[in-house]
Amino acid sequence: MKNSDFIIKWVDKLKTEMNELPFVEDDIRMDFFGMINDIAYCYYRPYLLYEISNLTNDNKLDFGSLKDNKHIKAIEALSKNSVSKKSHFNSLNRNLILDAWSTFEISVNTFCQGVCDEGEIDKLLSHKFSDLKKIIPRDKLTESELSEIKPKLKTKHLTHVPIIRKTDALFKKAKGYSRNIEDDKKFLSFFGRLRNTMHSNFIYYGNSFEYDFGNAKFKFDNEEIVKWYDPFEPTPKLYFYLVGNLKDIWKALISSIKFDGMIYYPNLA
Repeated sequence: MKNSDFIIKWVDKLKTEMNELPFVEDDIRMDFFGMINDIAYCYYRPYLLYEISNLTNDNKLDFGSLKDNKHIKAIEALSKNSVSKKSHFNSLNRNLILDAWSTFEISVNTFCQGVCDEGEIDKLLSHKFSDLKKIIPRDKLTESELSEIKPKLKTKHLTHVPIIRKTDALFKKAKGYSRNIEDDKKFLSFFGRLRNTMHSNFIYYGNSFEYDFGNAKFKFDNEEIVKWYDPFEPTPKLYFYLVGNLKDIWKALISSIKFDGMIYYPNLA
């Protein structure tokens, strides 16, 4: 059960890392790690079930008097053939990526709201207006007309601002960032696009591009299913390494942007 061991070691290492952080519970800078920890553990449990299924089919585990139970039969069926194996594995990986990115998004929104001043927030919310001004010649609209247009184009909340704009704003505020900013920007752009394709059953819509993550290679072609080479297949390592890199970017950001106050997780009950 080497893969289950790998996942648990990953989770335990994350817990150790959390204990070394200078932040407290209910601060988004800490809560991000707690949410990622929960996501990883939620992956572990059904993956463990998958490995138990393998053991039963290899005659290394016997359920005894329960062997004819319909639920035990369902566990056995999980790894009976390549189709059921792939379906289960793909479902786990998809949920891991979706949940990790959603956690990153809400954390970035909350962190931005906490560390950015009023002018920086307004600039983010007014990104559509800023883009409009770049494509319209200056002599086409008066200042009065621009003043009327701006509030109509202003986004109501940071959650509706493209995440890359928000992470770019955070990178600009970072002092002594411990990683390569340009590499991390490329990774976030890739990760966000990969996550978005999951809403269209992995079919990508946009300009074609390729992305290498170590020895893993991803190919995005317009209106085609995303293709990738996984050097760790059939293990879950690639997906945990992707989430681990996302976690490391978050850690580098919160460590390089000084803010002494609390930044509470939104809408705490």
